[in-house]
Amino acid sequence: MLISEDTLYQIIEDTWNSTLGFQVERSATPESVGGGALTVYVRITGAWVGEVHLHCSVPLARQIAAAIFQVEAESAGKDEILDALSELVHIVGGNLKTLLPPPVMLSLPSVVDRTAGTPTAPELPLVSRLTLESRGHTFVVTLLGNLPAGAQGEAPVDCRTPLSPENP
Repeated sequence: MLISEDTLYQIIEDTWNSTLGFQVERSATPESVGGGALTVYVRITGAWVGEVHLHCSVPLARQIAAAIFQVEAESAGKDEILDALSELVHIVGGNLKTLLPPPVMLSLPSVVDRTAGTPTAPELPLVSRLTLESRGHTFVVTLLGNLPAGAQGEAPVDCRTPLSPENP
C-alpha cells in the first residue's frame, strides 16, 4: 500500500498545526535547508518496511523546541532540540503506521549523525519527499519504504477519502 504525497502532506500539516501551532506550506524552492541542518528518523517494520526522515535547519529546530517545551528559542539546548524533532517525527510515523497493513511497529527516533555516517536504509526506495516551509524556514520530510507482498497494484491511500464498506 502506498502513502500518497497528499496524505503525507496532510499528516505533516496536521501534526505541525496541532502540536506546535505552526502553519506549513509546500515550498516553491528546491530542497535547500542550509548548512548545519539536523535529521531525525523513525523506522517502520513489519508488513511494511520503511523510514520517515525529518531534515530541518537549526533555527527552525529551535523554534520547534521552544513551542514544545514552552521556552524561549534561544534557550533551547541541543537535548531539547533533538527531543522536539524526535517527537515530531515519531508522531508523523505513528500516523503513517495507522494507514499501513498490520502488523507494523515503529522504532524509537534516531538522529542521523552525518559525521559518523549513521546508517539508515538506503536500500529502501523513495516513496515521497516533501520540501516544505514553516515560519520562514525550509524543511524536508522523506518517506522511504517497501511495498508489502502483493500490494503493487493497490492505489495510494488518500486520507481525505475515508475508507468504508461502501468506499473500499
